[in-house]
Amino acid sequence: MSTDRLLARVTLPADPATVPALQGLMVQAARGCVDRPDDLPSLGRLVEEVALHVIRTAFDPGEQGEYTAELIKRPDQLVFAIEDKGLPAPFNAAAGGGADGNGGRAGFQPFLPANLADRVAFRNLGRGGKRLEVARTLSTPPGAVPSATASATASVAGAATAAGRTDDAEPPRALDEVTLRLLEPEDAPSLSRLMYRSYGYTYGSEFVYYPERIVAMLASGKLVSLIAANESGEVVGHLAMLLHGPDAATGETAMAAVDPRYRGRRLFERMKDDMRDLARSRGYFGLFSEAVAVHIFTQKGNLALGGFETGFLLAFTPATQVFRKISDGPVADRRSAVLFYLRTNDEPERVIHAPVHHRAMMDAIVERGGMNRRIAAPDPDLSLHGLRGRDAVLDVSARQDVGRAFLTVRAYGADVLRRVQEELRTLCRHGYACVYLELPLSDPMTALLCRGFEAFGFFFAGLLFEVEGGDALRLQYLNGAAVNQDDIKVASPFGQDLLSYVLAAKNEVDWARQDRRRLAAPRNGSASPRARRREDADPAPADDATADDATPPSTAAPARERTAALV
Repeated sequence: MSTDRLLARVTLPADPATVPALQGLMVQAARGCVDRPDDLPSLGRLVEEVALHVIRTAFDPGEQGEYTAELIKRPDQLVFAIEDKGLPAPFNAAAGGGADGNGGRAGFQPFLPANLADRVAFRNLGRGGKRLEVARTLSTPPGAVPSATASATASVAGAATAAGRTDDAEPPRALDEVTLRLLEPEDAPSLSRLMYRSYGYTYGSEFVYYPERIVAMLASGKLVSLIAANESGEVVGHLAMLLHGPDAATGETAMAAVDPRYRGRRLFERMKDDMRDLARSRGYFGLFSEAVAVHIFTQKGNLALGGFETGFLLAFTPATQVFRKISDGPVADRRSAVLFYLRTNDEPERVIHAPVHHRAMMDAIVERGGMNRRIAAPDPDLSLHGLRGRDAVLDVSARQDVGRAFLTVRAYGADVLRRVQEELRTLCRHGYACVYLELPLSDPMTALLCRGFEAFGFFFAGLLFEVEGGDALRLQYLNGAAVNQDDIKVASPFGQDLLSYVLAAKNEVDWARQDRRRLAAPRNGSASPRARRREDADPAPADDATADDATPPSTAAPARERTAALV
């Protein structure tokens, strides 16, 4: 059972003007816990030093922020703690930023005099920010904490309200030289701070806020990172190449970030150019990425280097992801992304089997990228009966934190339609906003079965090249996720045509749902709101869809972090 007793807690703006009031609160709360009143001034000085240190180091100049301060009584100590959601710490906690063998003061000697604290501890809270605890050993007399603490808390709250800050001013532009190089393990803490400066704590992959996890990814070979470092060695730009397996023939570019102070200097284009050269030197066929569509900066950088659009992922990421100093903040529901591919080496010639109703768009994508592909004509004798006696191989992966899931068909079987429908229903009922279905374009059955999957509500998303030894057609399903077309920014005319194609496919699915709803409505009135919500979250029935007794529905309307890490 914990013996900690909370004496005081208050949340304050990150403004030095509020520190005197904080000192008063903490000293007042500690009065009943000290033997000697002359201990109190040292406590007040400790509170001042720690609070000012947090304000100076956790928030950039002009940035609005706040922190929560606590005073805790332990059997032989008073502990002053501060939690904030500002910049990650400028050191790796796992490598010595927390307690050490010299009283637990690693990383803090420069600002805290040794006679003020007996122990300093740091804890990384990921998206929750960080916590700093500073302890003083004291005698504990009998008696309770004075009730005056409550009134002191109120006076601090009033002081906090009186202190005003501004946040939206653009940071000053940096003019120093920047060098591009590979990320080293010792750069990991600085990278975490850059991700905060670019995204706050809203980036989709939480490991970027844990320097020790970044180091582990580097050591595993799954992460290759290029950074832009300023003259002080601070990481002010970053671009990662994620490798999905030891035999990967392509890389995924992700974790793109540029410090707001260094924007406008084409750092993203320079990093992507160097990453292209690195991928080429290592023999990878290309780089794929999911570029945000809330602005066009990343898209324009991809296009300038020879990348091309291969699809659109509608409502791909939660709108809680914020691009600091670019976007104004969260908007309703979710945001879309653009699939890009950048060739880095000549890929092998491949034959792909396109569904007839998507062939024109797939031809256009292949031609735009200059891909070494030949689209085969459908075999008129191909039949689902050829799948009899074979079981489908279907992989399922999901990320609950961002509300999306992936179904990957590895091999077709007689039960593939039923299996996909069952997995889709399960994912929808668990609240996943987006479900993606990836179909192997090397298999002629993809051309035959695509309409069957579209009858469940899937629609065209785009193409993936050289993924796990082949190409894939990606379809998408939206489980009640709203798409705001005004939030989708496109950087090229071809991209606009591709977006129009994807939106037309979505509209056809929406119309089909409305038709089903009208057919299912009672004769004396429309279906209840609860029934409509249930219908929206439940894919169209497959009527025991197996290859033994089913063919793709001829009445189906023709349709027009691989990770969560956004660039």
